[in-house]
Order: sequence, then structure tokens, then C-alpha cells
Amino acid sequence: MAGVGVAAIRMENSVQRTDVIRLTDGRLQHHEQFGNSSRIVLRVSERYRFALEVLARRDARLRDVAGRIEALDATTAEAVFGDLLVRAALEAAISRLETSGPDGAAGKELPGLLGEALACVARTPGRCLSRSAMGRDLAVGPGGKVWVWDLPEEATPLRDRLRESIRTGFMPGAESSVDIIRPTLSMVAGLERACVLIQRLVPEMTASIFRHLHSIAIANIRGPRGRMLTGSGGDGTPCMIFIDPHELENPWDTAGHILHEAIHLKLSDLIRTGAIVTDDGPVELAWGRKTSLSNSIFAYHAYAHMQVFRAAVEHLGPGCHAEFGAPRDYSAPAHAMSVVNNDTQKPFSRAEERLDFLHTQLEGPLASRVTPYGREMIAWLWEAIRPLEALGSDRPGGPMGPVAKPPVLTQGRAPSPVRYRQGRDLSLRRSPSSEVLFALDPGSRKIVTLNLPAWLAFELCDGKTEEEMLSSYTASLGLGAERAWAQLAPTLEGLVSSGMIEPVTEGRVS
Repeated sequence: MAGVGVAAIRMENSVQRTDVIRLTDGRLQHHEQFGNSSRIVLRVSERYRFALEVLARRDARLRDVAGRIEALDATTAEAVFGDLLVRAALEAAISRLETSGPDGAAGKELPGLLGEALACVARTPGRCLSRSAMGRDLAVGPGGKVWVWDLPEEATPLRDRLRESIRTGFMPGAESSVDIIRPTLSMVAGLERACVLIQRLVPEMTASIFRHLHSIAIANIRGPRGRMLTGSGGDGTPCMIFIDPHELENPWDTAGHILHEAIHLKLSDLIRTGAIVTDDGPVELAWGRKTSLSNSIFAYHAYAHMQVFRAAVEHLGPGCHAEFGAPRDYSAPAHAMSVVNNDTQKPFSRAEERLDFLHTQLEGPLASRVTPYGREMIAWLWEAIRPLEALGSDRPGGPMGPVAKPPVLTQGRAPSPVRYRQGRDLSLRRSPSSEVLFALDPGSRKIVTLNLPAWLAFELCDGKTEEEMLSSYTASLGLGAERAWAQLAPTLEGLVSSGMIEPVTEGRVS
């Protein structure tokens, strides 16, 4: 009977560990602003539709194609905007729009490229332009939605454009290079095996990150310090990741590589509609690296998510050993993200240590360089993974530190009789489905994204005084007057500084 009791306790503990991991996996994906990939992807699509709408007013070549894109359903738009060539061209056009204004911002390539992309999805629904250039149509992941690069040897205009885009777009300025290779079927099988393992261990995270990951290239990758195991190249190579072919024999670290790089893609999409830093100057990291503040936040974001994967490997992984082998069965180069080999004596050699260090820095000395939006995300991530503490841990830094308390909201100045009106000549796109308002002020030339509270404040600027706006704002959000004003006052300041609204001190507001 004693043996039965011990077995029952062990089973109960195992169920509890599973529940904790599943809970944390879900928490990281369900936050409406920072975790919900469906909402994040929709906001990105709406941003591109808005940019095309603005550009088409000054470029007759874009008017027809912009109208056709506006009519696309969300799934088809996602395929078009997820294409490497299309997205890179759109980002370049938006950069020109925000730098020099709308005249000529579309450039020579964009109208024709969008026409090609629309023709491609009409011929083969759900498949983007770049995928149509592959020699073989290879796919992995849930539902086979992620395609694998297989550029043919024979030159074609589209193939050559893709090669040039990769050559110039992969980590520009970082002394890096990437050589995409044609994969063998065993390499593709290695990718698929890793994707199956990810889905077994962290199903919610898998469903989320595969909304942002459209393709995988198997490649030889070189960086400033030599061979790289994986990479994602930024705006020049969007929606795709690169993996070294020698990594594919180890499903555990390949799974981690895919997660790690795809999590970066998720944050890339997230910050397209919300800035996270005010000063992107360099940061000295404790493990001997110097990088930008935004890159530090990208690392923090990835390390937080990877804690769930690491916990799943430890506590749920044994149930996968019969099919995939155990992590200890594989040899792998030591690195911070590895679940096979990173237990070295070198300080900050593990992701947990780096996460703790970055959290201390981002909540402390670096906080003033992070936007309120970025600080909210950082605090949410730390809180979201706290349930993992219930599992016990061999974290080198010990238990996680306390959750940073949100700043105390204070009224500051009292509401004044100043009246506000909306800025003149603004281009607007109201998007209830994505819960944001996009705007472009011809003076600042910057695309501004307003979340629901800021959108509400903007709409209230129709000649009301601050007291009148506060009354409406309080009633709409169901907040107390003090807390509502603590939110509204800085929002109004931000709207004024961005050109979205302007104060009118006297006379009739029109």
C-alpha cells in the first residue's frame, strides 16, 4: 500500500507540473497587446494597408493595386504581406515616406511587385510570390504552412531577385553573410521532426510563433565571430529564419533554434505598431557583448519565452524520449539557448542567468530609455513566467526576483479649461478589428499608432475642454476620475507632441 501511495503522489506531482507549464505557455500567448499573435498580425496588415492608401494618393500606379489589396480577406493579405520581397519593399517605402514624404516614396519596384504577388495568390491561394520561385515545394510545421527554401540552380528573374535580396538584406552592416543551400529530404525531415517536438512540448507557443514564421532556409551562416548556428536577419529578410544544416540531427536544439528565432520575428511584428525604446544606444552585457538597447530587449523577450520551453523539456520531455531520443543522446556546441549543452562553469552561459541580468537592467538603470509601452511589456513578461517557480529550479541565480510594481499614477496638474481639436490634414485609418487607429501627420511624416485608450482620447478632441474630456473618458472606461486623469493627461501630451491634436485656448473650435 505504501508503494501505491508513493506512486499516486508522483502522478499528482507530474500532473501539477504539466498544468504549470501549460498555464505559462498559454499566458505568454493570450495577452491582447503583447501575446495574441492573431491580433499582432492583423495590426501589421492594417499598417501596410494604411501605408498603401497614403502612397496611392500620390502615385497613380498604386491606386488599382491598393484597392485590390484592400479587398483581400485577412488570410490572403497575410500571405501577400508575409512575402520576403513584398514586405522588404513595403518597409523601404514606409521609410522613404517617413523621411522624405509621400512623393516618390513608393519607388520603382513596389507597384509591379504587388501586382505579381496578387497574381501569384490568385493562381495558388495561400502561396506567396517568393515561394513560387522554389525548385521543389517543401513544407513543414503545423498544417505545412512553413515552406523551406529550395532555390534552383537555373537562373530566373525572380530567383535572382531573391538571391540579391538575401545577400543585401541579411543583417546589413554586421559583417555577416549567408549562403542558402538546397536541402536534402533528410534535412527537411529533421526540420519537421523538430516542429513536431515543439508542438508536443509547448503547443500554445507553437501556434503563436508559426503565425510570424513563413519560411525556413537551411544555410551556412557567418557572423563577425565566425560560424552562426541560426539567424533571423531583420527587415531585409523578414518572416524567415536560417538554420545551419549540421544542427538538424539534434531535434531538441533544432526545436529550440526554431522557437528562439521565431520569437524574434514575433517581437519584430509587435514593434511595427509600438515603439519600445526612446534611446537605442549601446548596452554593455555581462557576458562580454555590446549591443543596442532594442537588441537587449529582443534577447530578454526570447529568454523569457525559452524558460517555458526549457521547463517543458525537463518535465514533459521524458515522455518524448522514446520517439526523439533524450537530449543527452546528442552532442551539440555549448550555447545559452541549448537544452543539450550549456551547463558550463563560465558565468552567464545559461539563458536563465542572462534573463535575470537583463531584467535587473531593464527595470533599473535602463528603464528611462524604454518607452512606457516597452516597460509594460517587460513587466508583463516577468509576471507571465512566474508560475514556473512552482516547479522548483536549478536556476543559477536562485528564485526569480520580485515583480516590479507599476509606477504610481499621480494626477500631476489639474485639468484645465484648454480645448483641443484634432490636427489638420491628418490621414487616418480607423481599424476596429485590430483595435488601433493609424494616422499620418503631414508635418511629422511619421505613422502613429494609437491603442484604444489613446484612440478614445483623440476622438474626444472635438473642441472639448480637458474637464469635459475627462468626464467622457471616465464614463467610457469605467475608471475613477483620479486614475482616468493620470492616464489621460500624458496621453494628451503625447498626442500634441505627435501632431495628432492641437490646443485651442480661445475662440470657436472648428
